[in-house]
Order: sequence, then C-alpha cells, then structure tokens
Amino acid sequence: MKKFLILFLIILNGCANSNTESKINIKEKQRNEDILTCKHYGFQMNTAEFSNCLMNLDHKRNEIIMTRKILKCQNVRRDNANSVVTGFWGGVLMGLRENLACD
Repeated sequence: MKKFLILFLIILNGCANSNTESKINIKEKQRNEDILTCKHYGFQMNTAEFSNCLMNLDHKRNEIIMTRKILKCQNVRRDNANSVVTGFWGGVLMGLRENLACD
C-alpha cells in the first residue's frame, strides 16, 4: 500500500510540473509571436512604440478571454434558469456548474 501511495505521489508531482512547464512554454511562445507581429508592423525593438504594440496585443488577448468567460457564465446561468431539473442534487449540480463557469 505504501509503495502504491509513493508511486501515485511521484506521478502526481510529475503531472503538476509538466502542467506548469506547458503554461510557461505557451506564454513564451505567445510572447515570441507578439514580438514577430510587432516587427511585422514595422516597429523597432526597444522603442516606446514597440512596447505599446506588445501591450496592445496583450490587452486585446486578455479582453477576448474575459469576454469569452462572461459569455460562458451568461450561457450557464440561462441554461440553469431554463432547466427543468429539480430536487436537492439538481440544485447542487447547477450551482457547481455555475461556480465553475463564473469564477
């Protein structure tokens, strides 16, 4: 039993590390794409205009992410309001779904 638990914890730790590494790789990849995009538009690196270009790209990306979250939350709330599910567990599940979508 102890061997199984140790093996499980090792695997779990490996999954957590790879998830963190993949998030970092995605951010680095996105940053590199943003740099290439700003260069494509003709901005020179290490200038205020180049920094503004990077900032605007990041701002628009964050705006799109927030809009998607808001729309998903609204859709879940609408679905919950129109649901015919009743009872205690139905309410719990609808609440959990809303909490996941609207965090």
